[in-house]
Amino acid sequence: MGESVEETTVIGTKGRLTICTPGHCPTKLSVTLKASGRGNAAGSYSYEYPVPSESERVRKAGGYFYPNSAGFAYEAAAVSRCIAAGKIEIPQYTLNDTLNNMRMIDQIRSQLGVKGVNE
Repeated sequence: MGESVEETTVIGTKGRLTICTPGHCPTKLSVTLKASGRGNAAGSYSYEYPVPSESERVRKAGGYFYPNSAGFAYEAAAVSRCIAAGKIEIPQYTLNDTLNNMRMIDQIRSQLGVKGVNE
């Protein structure tokens, strides 16, 4: 069984942004700005984001199955804060944002001719 790189690169008119592996819970992001001329870079920047340490309880249970899964603690904390505040969605990523992304994914699948599970 093989593994592929879990990395995402977004290329735009001003450069490229790479979410480094593991993409499901990255700790590094790199930005390369485009300069005039083909293949020339105006600058490269790297940003690193820490992942919380595994708790003793998690370590005793055998740790996480996927690398950097402790990073989901940030998401869990945000959900907890919203629930405590009586909110039904997180203001940084609303239900409407989710639906817009799903529509975009459906359009991409359609353009590629990829069928969904229920199609």
